[in-house]
Amino acid sequence: MRHRPDAPVVLVGARPAEGHTTLTRLGIPFLWIVDPGEPLPQAGAGVLAVHRAPYRADPTSLLEVPLPRDTAAVLSFTEFGLFPAALLCEALGLASVSVGAVLRTRDKLLMRRILQADCPGPAFGIVGEDEPDADDFPLIAKPVRGSGSRGLHYIARPADYPALRDDLRGLLWERFVSGPEYSVEAVSGEDGHRILGVTAKRTSGRPRFIETGHQSPAPLDAVVHARIEERVRRCLDALGVDRGASHTEVKVEDGRVHVIETHTRPGGDRIPLLTQLVTGLDQYELAVRSVLPGPAPAEPRPRFAHAAVHYFPWEDAVLAGHADAGRCRALDGVVELQVHARPGDHLPLWQHSHQRPGHVVVGAGSRDELHARMRTVEEALSPVLRRTGDPVSAAPPLLPTS
Repeated sequence: MRHRPDAPVVLVGARPAEGHTTLTRLGIPFLWIVDPGEPLPQAGAGVLAVHRAPYRADPTSLLEVPLPRDTAAVLSFTEFGLFPAALLCEALGLASVSVGAVLRTRDKLLMRRILQADCPGPAFGIVGEDEPDADDFPLIAKPVRGSGSRGLHYIARPADYPALRDDLRGLLWERFVSGPEYSVEAVSGEDGHRILGVTAKRTSGRPRFIETGHQSPAPLDAVVHARIEERVRRCLDALGVDRGASHTEVKVEDGRVHVIETHTRPGGDRIPLLTQLVTGLDQYELAVRSVLPGPAPAEPRPRFAHAAVHYFPWEDAVLAGHADAGRCRALDGVVELQVHARPGDHLPLWQHSHQRPGHVVVGAGSRDELHARMRTVEEALSPVLRRTGDPVSAAPPLLPTS
């Protein structure tokens, strides 16, 4: 069925900004539902009304919001809006990723159990209920429902486990999968799963594994790239994801692809932007079109051959100063640069991704040029950190040179 241009949709959640900006750009009118814990967005073009509803604490609260009679779709791109939006869609009989698929992806233990048959992965269990074998170490313990590296624990040896068992009871444990990590962005619809891109990921390593940067396209040979795509398609099929955007994290260990987790939304950390920069494919627009058919998107026009995001590695120090970020934004290839920390701010030792002080997105024609442009940004920004009792020192480099 072709979408009537003036038929409104419902958008659940104030963030990310790409949700409402995409609807506005496409000329689709929408009713905006925000949680009481979210800042009230400023209504702009295309916003019919803004309603408050405690969808995070009570997903069924969306059922009480007065909706336009001809509502064409319900969309959400924020983690805690996925289930309420799917619930409302099913109540209205609208096309959407199913409630079951959302639940299977948001609950990491349920996801692991379902994937055992079609996409077997690392050994797993629940701390305090399923005891790991010696061969399962090192392992990761994490909340069954969580994001942003919150509550993540790395346990290196069997001897370390008994002392931690009570504190970590109820968490999901998984054998730690070594090897490089990748993010796979896709959009599913009537024609199946469309893989938009594979991005190489970089983290802080043990013990928190907080993401510090990503590069797209990932430097992969054709065989491994094909294995990653095949495994992600099998994963989405097994979990029943058949509509909308998805973001799947995988690791490649000794040539074997392991699914770490998947989500029924675009990825964070500017990964959809990187994908769009190097492919011309807008994951948000394609996700909207998967449930709201309309005119075909314009022919993809990549801006760069390579793109990367880097989160500034400033932590456990006081930011003594940095150069004007505005001048850095004018440098070649800089697409986006944000610095949340101000001179004089104490920068904590990162415990989760929301403590990162800022980032830069850069594009280039080659990987070498990409790294060179990152180094130029570093030199121009000139961040200076002061650790307690230490002299002023320059911040660590933005990107490894290898």
